Amino acid sequence: MDKKYWENYYKDAQVEYQPSPFAQFVFSNYLGNGSSLLELGCGNGRDSLYFARHGIKVLAVDQCENEINTLKKTSQNNNLNFIAGDFTQLGEVGTFDKIYSRFTLHSISEEQEDRVLKWSYDNMTLGGHLCIEARGQKNEIYKLGEKVIGEEHAYIYNNHYRRFVNIDTLARKLLKKGFDILMQEEKKGFAPYADTNYTFLRIIALKK
Repeated sequence: MDKKYWENYYKDAQVEYQPSPFAQFVFSNYLGNGSSLLELGCGNGRDSLYFARHGIKVLAVDQCENEINTLKKTSQNNNLNFIAGDFTQLGEVGTFDKIYSRFTLHSISEEQEDRVLKWSYDNMTLGGHLCIEARGQKNEIYKLGEKVIGEEHAYIYNNHYRRFVNIDTLARKLLKKGFDILMQEEKKGFAPYADTNYTFLRIIALKK
């Protein structure tokens, strides 16, 4: 993962602070007061803060220590805790009703993705949901930039790494691990930003 890139990104405050459309979608459709949620790669914390303000017990993980330290100092909410670390190498941090990954699965290799999916299944309650939004292979910047040697569908573009997820392959992996697929879509309109409206994928998987 491009730790230095993201540290500079958040330091330069190039980010939104309102909750993402995906966070609002997940909250409206899959979350209830008192649910527990783990956010994988929380960035500036905007979605974790949104969930916590609505009664969700949140643990948020991100590799950028400076951002996490700032969030610990400034976010006064009993529902919210932060950990600085690599979300692809989590140990025992608890069991969760929901695991939330927005724009983070495409920032890791497929090997790391496989670890995350296994860990998520093993550390989720029965009836829990894995909620994913990511760049897929219909995304408009797919194949732009420099190909990453030894990795399929991964490119360095605008100075950082992206791996473009195949939505059908991801769904098959989830089914094999024991999830049911409740939602599988890839289209425009999920994550408009400024004057762009690129294509993204969403998958909601249920641990049965």
